[in-house]
Amino acid sequence: MNDKEKFCKEVTVICDTREQENKHILGYLDTHSIKHENRKLDFGDYSFKIADKDFSMQCVIELKANVNELWNNISRERERFEKEINAMSNITHSPNLIIECCPDRDFLMNFKVNQYTMQMQNRKVEDIGRYIYITLQSWSSSNRYRLNVHYIKGNGGTATLMLNIFYYYWHNYRELIKPLRN
Repeated sequence: MNDKEKFCKEVTVICDTREQENKHILGYLDTHSIKHENRKLDFGDYSFKIADKDFSMQCVIELKANVNELWNNISRERERFEKEINAMSNITHSPNLIIECCPDRDFLMNFKVNQYTMQMQNRKVEDIGRYIYITLQSWSSSNRYRLNVHYIKGNGGTATLMLNIFYYYWHNYRELIKPLRN
């Protein structure tokens, strides 16, 4: 069994109790016999613990189901959302944002709301992707929030991406605390 397989056997993914749309993530974890628990997190939607070490104040993931959800957070709930991102950045070592149904930054930069949606939702801004991209670039800066932004095409690989983020954080943590050799 390799190191990553061992990690997956021992890890417990922590899901914030306020996270509602996560059946695809829980289904993946259940299918692959990966432990998970629901618990209120101070910020973010997901974190992890392994053995007796809880990383919920060190490595956190905020999950957005799509560009429109992120737009609502940035435009309508900006003060609350930015406060949460700021807290993640100031307290954790690894603040992460995953945007589902957004394959890459080029897709995000070019994302526009169609005319039908503009009319139905009485929206004023069509090219929301550009505004989101600019905001995330600012928030990702090392002198701002150091936010790690991850893109994923649909939502089928979200749990795998989350486990990779958690695994590499844990792996690097273990390397850092390993006793020095003479």
